[in-house]
Amino acid sequence: MSIVFSDRFRYTLIVSFYKERIFLKHSLIRFSAVVLTIAFVFALTGCGSGSNSFTWFVDSIPANLDPQVASASADVIACENLYSGLVRKDPSGKYEPALCERWEKSSDGLTYTFYLKDGLTYTAAKGNATDYAITAEDFVFAFRRLFRAETNAPYAVEFAALENSAAVLAGQMPESALGVTASGPLTLVFHLSSADDNFLEKLTLPGAMPCDEEFFNSTRGTYGLNASSTLSSGSFYIYNWTASGLFLRRAPSGSLIDSLRLVQNTNSAGQSAAELIANEKCSAAPDDTAAPTTLTSLSYSDTTWSLLFNCSSVFASTELRQALASAARGAAEVPDGGLYAAANGLVPDGLTVDGMNYRDTAGDVTPAAVDARALYLTARQTLTTSDFNKVSLMVPAGSGVTSAAEEINGVWQKEFSLFFSVEEVDEETFAKRLAEGDYTIALAPISAEGGSVYNMLNQFTAAGGGLTGYADSLYATQLQASTQATGSSRCRLLGDCERQLLSDAVAVPLFAQQKRLLIAPGIQNLIFDPFGPVLDLTYTTKE
Repeated sequence: MSIVFSDRFRYTLIVSFYKERIFLKHSLIRFSAVVLTIAFVFALTGCGSGSNSFTWFVDSIPANLDPQVASASADVIACENLYSGLVRKDPSGKYEPALCERWEKSSDGLTYTFYLKDGLTYTAAKGNATDYAITAEDFVFAFRRLFRAETNAPYAVEFAALENSAAVLAGQMPESALGVTASGPLTLVFHLSSADDNFLEKLTLPGAMPCDEEFFNSTRGTYGLNASSTLSSGSFYIYNWTASGLFLRRAPSGSLIDSLRLVQNTNSAGQSAAELIANEKCSAAPDDTAAPTTLTSLSYSDTTWSLLFNCSSVFASTELRQALASAARGAAEVPDGGLYAAANGLVPDGLTVDGMNYRDTAGDVTPAAVDARALYLTARQTLTTSDFNKVSLMVPAGSGVTSAAEEINGVWQKEFSLFFSVEEVDEETFAKRLAEGDYTIALAPISAEGGSVYNMLNQFTAAGGGLTGYADSLYATQLQASTQATGSSRCRLLGDCERQLLSDAVAVPLFAQQKRLLIAPGIQNLIFDPFGPVLDLTYTTKE
């Protein structure tokens, strides 16, 4: 099975917004996922007692269920199951109507018209019915909230294509100028200033969920912060919300999961993912070991182990970096243990940008073959032997990559008569020295935070932390340009940046570090994306 992950929350931008309208609202029996989902059909036993239950361990108990601002992993997962929007992604990856009956898209891609279902109302805690009907005005209000500075919504950047969004966000135009209007209680129209091929996908984000203005105002600043100030528009409703966890339910229906428990792992911290599932402590768990298992697993990667050359040291020489990088690529063998695979680039395979498979769109980033010996001799013309006296190859102790580092060092000795030491340091010291630039060469894990290609590449700019001291105006300019582009254009700009990093041998990707989600027998149609994050149980069944 092939999987793709999303370039979520593109990068950090200032976002927030909104103003007011009113109407009544809705309830429902479905829900839309969040950001690019990876749908998979697996077996899984919902752990814990009860009927068709599903338990997921969170780092912290959900604290904010306001969909326009939810950003913590546990909060987002809760919102995905608690709220439903206009569309949702089904387990096959197809978009289908959720709260709408149907939608139309203009030929130029600049206008989307949604026709909402009639008679939908929000559901209160414990499954209690409400008089709040879901209408087009709820979506208008939700999007205006996105573009209020005081909302500080992390989702506004995703909807930058809406007409006048930048001006509304900056306070230069009134909220009524935003390209979201209701032409009737059940008809919602989006006006875009530029076509966005991934607009439907973005409508599955929590920020695009409806919000009843009248109810919002009645909560007096506590919207989504407790059970009484939260209304559900999705498949599940709040059954209980305490310091022990968030417990969601929905009406039993065949084999569908009808109970979702988001709790912390407080009593079984020493158990492995496989043990947690076998002991029915949880229904699925992430695992970073290579231990044999009979459980179904979904593999993914957000981390690439790479050689990093400190450009503020003797490795300011591009030719020297390129020579050593060329030799290293041919020498590095994938470490034993099953956690690693050969890297095809700095950016792990499977990540997406604006809904597109990044690697497929950006293309091959492998540097062109070079004459390593000739480059080395060119570099040595301006260097002396003493320049290499303090060079070492730093690796984190216990990571399993020390043997690979020694192999690479051995090739450098053979090819260039360079004698470096391999320096093992504890993980905390390694991270500190890497951040401070206190190294000459390091074999380090480079991660795509949140599955974001941009965030991964931005680490090599001064603004993003200056990971290797690399300073190149073209790289910085193209990376910045990617923030203004979308779709394939954005992929190509990011691909050019990755290609330049590798060509200049600032980073030399060697191994992709694998991770996996382990799942117990019995569950089907769970929609999962570790980077969204997405854990959508709308369609999930338990056999």
